[in-house]
Amino acid sequence: MRKGTKIALAAGALILAGAAGISSLAIAGSRGAGGWGHHGQGHHSGMRHGMRHGMRGHRMLERFDTNKDSKLTQEELDDARKKLLASHDGDKDGKLTLAEFEKLWLEVKRRQMVRGFQRLDHNGDASVTLDEFLKPFADLVARMDSNDDGVLDREDHRRHMRGKMGSMMGHGGGMLGKGGGMGQGGGMGKRGG
Repeated sequence: MRKGTKIALAAGALILAGAAGISSLAIAGSRGAGGWGHHGQGHHSGMRHGMRHGMRGHRMLERFDTNKDSKLTQEELDDARKKLLASHDGDKDGKLTLAEFEKLWLEVKRRQMVRGFQRLDHNGDASVTLDEFLKPFADLVARMDSNDDGVLDREDHRRHMRGKMGSMMGHGGGMLGKGGGMGQGGGMGKRGG
């Protein structure tokens, strides 16, 4: 593979990772030295995944359970979403333009954005320094480069995804690293060269 292609693939991989959103970066950064790419390691990754989804469900219940019976019906959810759309439908035509939707999106995602900011702001000084911003990705290429060629390419991504799937399915320790295997006892050794 040509050097230019490898660089383009690595840049593409980083752009895709960034597309997950600043909150994903912040959550990863909040996990200590592991950062992004390490949160799937070990036998607790499924528990963390479940806890995040449980917290989302709890927040959804708090937000949409209009009669406060600790139960969420489809009717409550639909009614709340209809009100949310109506409150951002500036021209009252029953639909949202991109500009109207942007305001709705920012309102809904504001708490997540604030949490993400706070997770990046390690020293709590209400600002994110360059070091704090870079930390979650500080050694991403080195960690995920399964064949030690100094770049991320499609094969590194495939190995990483196989490791994630193995972790979710209960096979081994999680994310693929330098050895290309699936962690402890995963059974998928380095392929190819």
